[in-house]
Amino acid sequence: MPSIEKRGNTYRIMVSLGYNMEGKQIRKTTTFKPPRNVSENKAEKLATSFAYEFEKKCMGMTNFDENMRFSELVEWYFEQIAPHKLKERTLLTNIFLMNNYVLPYIGHLKLKDITTARIDEMLNHLHKRGKTSKYYIMKDPSLLEDGTRRPASRKAGVELNTIKRAARGGHIRKSTAEKIASAFGKKLNDLFVEEVREESEQGIESTSIARIRTATSAIFNTALKKDIIWKNPVVHATSPRGKQKERDFLDADQCKQLLGYLDELQNPNARVGLATLIYTGMRSGELCGLHWKDVDLEKGTIFVRYTLYRADGQYKLSTPKTKSSLRVIAIPAELKAILKEHKAWQEKRSEELGSKWKDRGAVVTGMEGEYMSGGYLNITLKKLLKKHDLPDIHVHDLRHANASLLINAGVPVKFISEHLGHSNTKTTEDIYAHVYNSTAEKVASAISDALDGGDIKSAFIRIVRQNMV
Repeated sequence: MPSIEKRGNTYRIMVSLGYNMEGKQIRKTTTFKPPRNVSENKAEKLATSFAYEFEKKCMGMTNFDENMRFSELVEWYFEQIAPHKLKERTLLTNIFLMNNYVLPYIGHLKLKDITTARIDEMLNHLHKRGKTSKYYIMKDPSLLEDGTRRPASRKAGVELNTIKRAARGGHIRKSTAEKIASAFGKKLNDLFVEEVREESEQGIESTSIARIRTATSAIFNTALKKDIIWKNPVVHATSPRGKQKERDFLDADQCKQLLGYLDELQNPNARVGLATLIYTGMRSGELCGLHWKDVDLEKGTIFVRYTLYRADGQYKLSTPKTKSSLRVIAIPAELKAILKEHKAWQEKRSEELGSKWKDRGAVVTGMEGEYMSGGYLNITLKKLLKKHDLPDIHVHDLRHANASLLINAGVPVKFISEHLGHSNTKTTEDIYAHVYNSTAEKVASAISDALDGGDIKSAFIRIVRQNMV
């Protein structure tokens, strides 16, 4: 039976799984935190129940074999393995990929029936026809009448707009439906009905296919190491090619235009945020997680060491995606002036609001000091682009625009790679191959002009200058 030890407000639970080849005891441990405002007697009962469920899962792990279903392997992986290996944001992304793309296709299959051919079939299906998703609809939307929606939102930890969508009979994700059902003290199937919908209007881009493949392979690799399966069926799968979406980029003139149009925005944080992205090439999460303590306006540098993301209805800070993403970015005089002015405005704003100001120390914030989301910046950007008939790009594409400007200005790839926080120059070259190809054509043109009687050095410099900001 499991061992249960009370430690303050939590319970430490330990399960013994016998002994290994060296005679050492194999133990699995976890922590249970009972809900608030329950009696000690009730908390002990809940802890005991949780402990026995934990023991079942642990014992089940020792009996895993190729006859288990992939969905069972995924559940075990995300509960027992992934939380210790992955950052929370990566974990949430991989759960999303499994739930929306992989499980609807192979989740019901036994591991022994999942071959490389099956994986090929799944990847090709996703590439050509998009995802097959499971959504949930409330059986009785009247449970979420106007007066109950806000309390339900708080109790479930779900956005109010999502609660409203559920009340209208709209589709919601399984994880969200489970939270709502739990808030009402019900099981998922008591309140919701499952609906499978295939989104076949367009396939998935090659980059997304690669992410799905990587996440799936990691799960099979874990099963391989645990001797649950004898080979990873993803290793020799063939990824479909050629469905990479053509992206629009802002050129130098369009970037200048956009910087001018930012003055039309009423929200100063949006103005400063978008300007900073254009000048620095930062990721939007890095910008939203940027704090004044990491900005040196005298030296003109920004230290990138945090990224902001949202999970369970809360904003959270994490270190950037790779070690190379921890970097110092030099900022031009124009951006220094913008940031100095914004800092003064923010200090004045905090004085006006007094205790209402939520001091996070962030550079770009909401109007009361709270963290700003990259999603808000994206919506604001798209509205501005549409108004002025500029290419419809995503906020992340401002990073690509910054990189393209540097490449066309003749900046060496090593410096661009460090500036963007890439792990190596190959990543930079692969992502911006089309820009390098375009630049190479201009260099060839310069050589041609020079050999026709011009000066090769002046011709090359002229072409580089034409592409500088």
